[in-house]
Amino acid sequence: MKKLLLLMAIPFFSSGEITPEIATPDKFNEIFFTQITSSNYLAATSGCKVISLKMFHPPERKEYPQSDTWLCLYAVDVIHDGYGPNRSLAEKVYFDKKTDTWKKKKYNRNREETLRSLDVYGIKSLSELQPLELYNIRSVNARGYAVIDSNVPLQEKQKGVKKKLSFCLIQNQSYFAFCGSGSMVDLVDGKYIDFTPYMLKSLETVEIGLPEK
Repeated sequence: MKKLLLLMAIPFFSSGEITPEIATPDKFNEIFFTQITSSNYLAATSGCKVISLKMFHPPERKEYPQSDTWLCLYAVDVIHDGYGPNRSLAEKVYFDKKTDTWKKKKYNRNREETLRSLDVYGIKSLSELQPLELYNIRSVNARGYAVIDSNVPLQEKQKGVKKKLSFCLIQNQSYFAFCGSGSMVDLVDGKYIDFTPYMLKSLETVEIGLPEK
């Protein structure tokens, strides 16, 4: 029954949309993209089959910063887990069934959880934590969220990570979701480039469940 309700709650869309709207860089141009139509980027592909998307990029750089593995997960798990404690200690992102949108809320921390947060991020006060940036994403045939997290754990920060983008898009009329995360800032010719708006626009083009050729 839960799976049936989930399918009914996610209508079909034919074009992408980001809420709230984002400001694209002046040099953003839709002709600069790498077409990906493959399952090779996924650790588990049995449910999502082939995923297609356009990876937009600035004209001076095609390659994205190093990303974590993209995954195909069960939609019910994505909705249950959200963007929670094991991924962010700043805020929690959850699915609000009443409004049919993804929202965020702050944690109520006890002393132990507070100390853990300070230790993980290498900060002296919780006031140093930055709010998550949350976007509701609608792609070609999926819906979900994208989170921009500037609160980088100390161990990752020491490796040069400045902020991360995480997303999950649930395929329309399916039990599966396409999820992933990765660093969004990279050093190009001595200058830092922020790939965030390019990745967000890329997510609008995602199409999940294409048949194997």
